[in-house]
Amino acid sequence: MTEQLAEYLIGLDKYIVQNGEIVNTFLLNIQYPMSFKLILSAPEDLDQNLLVDIKESEKKSLKISLHHQDNSTQNGLLRIDYNGRHFNPVDITSTVPEVFRPFAGQWLDDYVGHIHYVVDGYKPLVWAIPLELDDFPVKRLNVREDYIRTLIAFFQKINLKTTITLNQQMRIL
Repeated sequence: MTEQLAEYLIGLDKYIVQNGEIVNTFLLNIQYPMSFKLILSAPEDLDQNLLVDIKESEKKSLKISLHHQDNSTQNGLLRIDYNGRHFNPVDITSTVPEVFRPFAGQWLDDYVGHIHYVVDGYKPLVWAIPLELDDFPVKRLNVREDYIRTLIAFFQKINLKTTITLNQQMRIL
């Protein structure tokens, strides 16, 4: 996976696939903890198989990923983690963008969230930076409404064109 291919795939217009068909509208039932996958298609490049994977742990950490599926292997293209642990590679090559370099060999535990990108010459998504340094608009999760804002922002970032209606299932204790 190269940066160029990852950027190309992220930039494609994408639609949710349901029962083998591209859909223009989709009802997404949100239950907590969240855990669901969405299969995506990019009509401009039908050879690409894409997947959004959203998982929330009982510890209130949220992971949202966009994967490129290729022959049963999933190469990550973009991932956002909240309240999760991550350690960046120690070694820096010339392909590592400047914004990542101060975080080489560092744990990102002191940050509420971080975002993973593909960097040439490394396995997909091994490099991450704090969300504070990225243009992703939702920097932290304080209340459940932030989860919805996060999903909407992520869907915009990956150019998802299917119109999504969110239905939240509230848990009464």
